[in-house]
Amino acid sequence: MQIFKLYPLYLIKISSRCRDALVSMLAACMATAILSLSGPAWADDNGAIGDTRVAHWKDDRTAAFLLMFDDSYPSHWQVAAPSLVKRGMIATFYINPGKAEYQKFAKEWEDKLWKQGMVYGDHTMTHRGVKDIDNADWEIGEAARIIRKIVPGKEQRLVSYGQPGVGPNDWNINKEELKTLLHKHNLIDRPAFDKHGAVYHLKTTDEMLGLADKAIKNGGMEYLVIHGVERILQQWGYQDFWALKQEVFLPLLDGLKERSDRGELWITDHITQHQYQTERDSAEVRVLEVSNNNIKLELTTKADPEFYDYPLTLITNVPKSWKQASLTQGDKVTVLPVENGTIKFDAIPGTGVISIAAGSSL
Repeated sequence: MQIFKLYPLYLIKISSRCRDALVSMLAACMATAILSLSGPAWADDNGAIGDTRVAHWKDDRTAAFLLMFDDSYPSHWQVAAPSLVKRGMIATFYINPGKAEYQKFAKEWEDKLWKQGMVYGDHTMTHRGVKDIDNADWEIGEAARIIRKIVPGKEQRLVSYGQPGVGPNDWNINKEELKTLLHKHNLIDRPAFDKHGAVYHLKTTDEMLGLADKAIKNGGMEYLVIHGVERILQQWGYQDFWALKQEVFLPLLDGLKERSDRGELWITDHITQHQYQTERDSAEVRVLEVSNNNIKLELTTKADPEFYDYPLTLITNVPKSWKQASLTQGDKVTVLPVENGTIKFDAIPGTGVISIAAGSSL
C-alpha cells in the first residue's frame, strides 16, 4: 500500500495507457471478426478487394507502337491506308496542305482518310522550311488550323507535329522560338527521326519489327517513320520519296498485327499515345467504398483536363464469387465479365465516381 501512496499519479498514468491499449486491442479484434464474416469482399488471392491499378498501356498491352507517314504522298492513301484498314490498324499521317501532292488529291485527304480512322499530324504547310518567326508561325499554325478544320472535334485539342527535313539554311528559327510556336498552336513534337526512318535507317522487315520487339521487351514505346510506299498499279505523276517496297511493308504490317493480336502491342497514333502516357504518369485511384456487393472508386490525374481526356485502362480486384460486374460511370452502365477475380475497363480521369456492383447473369 505504501507504493500506491507514494506514486498515485504514476499509477494513474499507467492505468490510462493500459486502458487505451485494451480499447485498441478490442477494436482490432472486432474489425478482424467483421472482415472474416464479410468473406471475399475484403481479401482474395489477388490482394484486397477494390485494389486497382492503372494499366501501363491501353487494354493492358505490353508496349505501344506508332506508324508515321510523312509528306502527303499519294501512296499514303493509295497503298498505306487501305493496307492498314484491312488489318484494323491506324497511323499518323503528317500532311503538308500547301504541297502540290496534297492539293491535287485534296479530296482524298479531306473526305476519306480521316474517316477511315487515320490521324493527321502537322508537317508545315509547304515543307520548304521557314524564313523567319512570322513565316514559321504561318507554316506551322496554318497547317494545324487546316487539320482541325478537316477533322471534327474540339477546337482546343492537341495535334502532333513532325519537323520536316529541309536544308540547314532553310530553317531560320531556333529551338526556343519553335517551342513557343508549338505551345501557341497546341502542338506536341513527335519523337526524333534519327534511327527510326524506313529505307533511310531501317531497310528490312526484320529490322523494323525489331523496334516493336524492343518495345515489348522494355514495356515502352517505339515507332517507325515512313515516307513513300511502292505503288505497283496506278502512277499519278508524283514520285514517292524513299519508297518502301511492298514486299517489306506488307509483311511489316502483318508482323505488327500478330503482336497486337497476342496482346503485346498497342498500335496507335502519336497524340493518343502521348495523352495516355501523360495521364497515366500522374494518375491516382482512390478506393472510396468497399462491400460484398459494391465498390466505389475515384480516378484523377494531374494532367490538364482540357487536353488530356483520354480513357485510361483500369484493372480492379472484385470478389471471385462474382461472375459479372455492373460498371456505372456517369449515366453509362456497362456489364463486364469477371476473370480470375478482376475486371478490366476504361475510365476518363476526373469524371466522377466509378461504381462497380455485382452483376446478374446474362
